[in-house]
Amino acid sequence: MKTIEVCLSPKLYSDKLTGGKFVTVITDIFRATTSVVAALDYGVKAILPVADLDDARALKQKGYVVAAEREGIKLDFADIGNSATEFFHPELKGKTIAYSTTNGVKAINMSSDASAVVLGAFLNLSAVAEWLSTKNESVVIFCAGWKNKVNLEDSLFAGALASLLTGKFGFTTNCDSVHLSMDLWQVARYNLFDYIEKSSHRHRLAHVINKELVEYTFTPDSTNVVPVFRNGLLVADDL
Repeated sequence: MKTIEVCLSPKLYSDKLTGGKFVTVITDIFRATTSVVAALDYGVKAILPVADLDDARALKQKGYVVAAEREGIKLDFADIGNSATEFFHPELKGKTIAYSTTNGVKAINMSSDASAVVLGAFLNLSAVAEWLSTKNESVVIFCAGWKNKVNLEDSLFAGALASLLTGKFGFTTNCDSVHLSMDLWQVARYNLFDYIEKSSHRHRLAHVINKELVEYTFTPDSTNVVPVFRNGLLVADDL
């Protein structure tokens, strides 16, 4: 029986109850996972997640294109920031990009106990659900949150994905965080753009997240790309 568990913040991941083999789906809607999905969909070959800024600088010296920011601000040595649309440049197609962000890389590093790690965003919502349905494993949805706090946007994605997995693909759950996030999704789904205006992170990053980027971020199923973490890189699995 394939089950679903939701960890609403990084602080809860180490206390998860899912045993055996499982897939971890990381979601960091305002920045990392949306941006990685967008980049791979656009034609970037791979994303190299980097936590340490000194490592990112070293990779820059080795010739890598570096995407890096902190608190929404592009760092002085970086080529681009972490917004999804910053990856939409023809010269980036076919390249491996070193990517440093606050929450997303941390979540990847914490997920080493999973049999597979994939990245989920609204852009690839149905594709991730279908990809998971082909695996004979349970699922842990890992919300990156913000500074170990729960946030609306990641919780909404967790609810949307859990609703698909339980409603269409036969997954089960006894996790209250799953029910909570699915109920939240039912409240928000029909007026999503207005609902997300409640998000503190959306306003915290208002200087880099405009209306067009919000609409892009919260439009489901624009791609079938599923980023999978393999051999230290995020690469695309297409359905």
